[in-house]
Amino acid sequence: MIGRLLITTIAIGGAFMIAGMVDSTFRHYYHKHADQDDLKTNTIQEVVVIETEVKE
Repeated sequence: MIGRLLITTIAIGGAFMIAGMVDSTFRHYYHKHADQDDLKTNTIQEVVVIETEVKE
């Protein structure tokens, strides 16, 4: 019973550790190699309105 609990705890802890390492590695390489436009926050968007008038 205690052995099973210990193994389960170690397995869950290892899974969360691996998930943290994957997240950390992704963030590191994303910030290292991403373009400046990609590093902007997703909450603020730039909108450009282009008006064209065709004269005949």
